[in-house]
Amino acid sequence: MHKVQIYDDIYQLPADWDDLTPAELLYLVKLTQTDIPIETVKVHMLLYSLKAHVTRHRKIYGDKYRISVGKESENVCFCVRRKKYLLSPEEVCSLTDLFHFLFERENDRYGNAIRHYIKPLRFVNPYPAIRIRMRKFTGPDDGLFDITFEQFMYMQTYLDAMQQEPLKINHLLACLWHRGKTFDINRLDDDAAFIRHLPEAKKMVMYWFITGCMINLTGSFPRVFSGGKGTVKHNVFDSQLRLLDTLANSDMTKKDAVRKGLLVDALYTMDESVRRQEEMEEKFKKH
Repeated sequence: MHKVQIYDDIYQLPADWDDLTPAELLYLVKLTQTDIPIETVKVHMLLYSLKAHVTRHRKIYGDKYRISVGKESENVCFCVRRKKYLLSPEEVCSLTDLFHFLFERENDRYGNAIRHYIKPLRFVNPYPAIRIRMRKFTGPDDGLFDITFEQFMYMQTYLDAMQQEPLKINHLLACLWHRGKTFDINRLDDDAAFIRHLPEAKKMVMYWFITGCMINLTGSFPRVFSGGKGTVKHNVFDSQLRLLDTLANSDMTKKDAVRKGLLVDALYTMDESVRRQEEMEEKFKKH
């Protein structure tokens, strides 16, 4: 968290995505559903995080400062809970700039900014457990470090399906948030039917978490993933079933164990396999 000082008072503001509370994430979803400039988004996030509001041309009783007409009329009365502060626009901007981590800038080939977009580098699960119509759903651990390879297989399948059919988000989320102690593919459709009743904003927060975790895994295992998009590369990994077959060494008796094994273990195995393959290819080129 960032510690910021306004006059003699100390406040805390989020320093990254993992510092955002679920309520702040939901508010961010609401803001990004409208076509407003990113600077306006940052101002609203600042006010929401501090539980503050801004007024103009109002005397601050009990304080020697006053917002007056003229050059000083650009100043604002920044009200945080019961405290009031007279801040210049520059001072407010310096505070809103702390929320720049929410966005990624896309440049053209000359280095000029084309657009800014939300890049949800969220690794902490905002909803470790949720209740939907009196049913308890258990979510994944932070960073998806406890999900099975089977969950990853179906998650990848529904991430791809969402490109054509956005409503598949319910099945995507059901791959990670499920009833019972462990994931059961036979309950996937029923779990998705329950998840359908969640507010759309909450589903988006959960989707952001998945996206952030995939970005993190892509960076941690660059040999396995390509293009920074969380897609598995190399022909041997073209499909999830071929990938499963590879990890099981084409042994049918081992495939169930691979499905139930941790994704992280599978990724390390794949990473080492690709490393050895690249090493062999490099040796052949030299000879």
